[in-house]
Amino acid sequence: MEKKYNVFDLLGQMFFIFGVTVTCLSMFAILFGADAEGMSTIFALADRGLSVATLGQFLLMSAIIPCLRFVFFTDFIIREWPLLARTISMFGFVVILIGIFAAGFGWFPVNDAKAWIMFFVSFFVSCTISVTLSAWKEKKENQKMQEALERLKKGEM
Repeated sequence: MEKKYNVFDLLGQMFFIFGVTVTCLSMFAILFGADAEGMSTIFALADRGLSVATLGQFLLMSAIIPCLRFVFFTDFIIREWPLLARTISMFGFVVILIGIFAAGFGWFPVNDAKAWIMFFVSFFVSCTISVTLSAWKEKKENQKMQEALERLKKGEM
C-alpha cells in the first residue's frame, strides 16, 4: 500500500530538516563562527549564535527540500526512474538550491574553493545525520507494523 502524503507530512519533514540544519549550524557557529564572521552572513554573529535572517533563510530552504523530495520520491510526477537516479537527482538539486541561496544571501564566497569544501563537509555531515535518523525512524515504524501484522495474524486484535 502506497502512503498518501499530506501537508502535515511535508511540514514534519520541513521541521525535521530545519532542526538538523540549525543544530549543525549552531555547532559550526560555536566552533568556527569567530573565524568565519567576515566571510559569511551565516556567521554574522560570530560564535554568539545565528541571526533571525539566517534562520529564516534556512527555514525557506527547509520548506523547499520536502517539495523536491515529494517530486523525486513519489510516483506523482516521476514514475519510471530507479531509486538511485532519483536520489542522485534530488541531492543534485539540493546542491544547486544551496548554491543559489549561498550566492543570493552571501552564505559564503561562491568563488572560494575553501568555502565550497567547508560547505560540502557540512552538507555531508547534515545529510549523514538526516539519512541515519530517517532510516532509524523508518526501521522502527516497520518493526511496529510487522509486530501489529503478526498480532493480527494470530487473532490478537
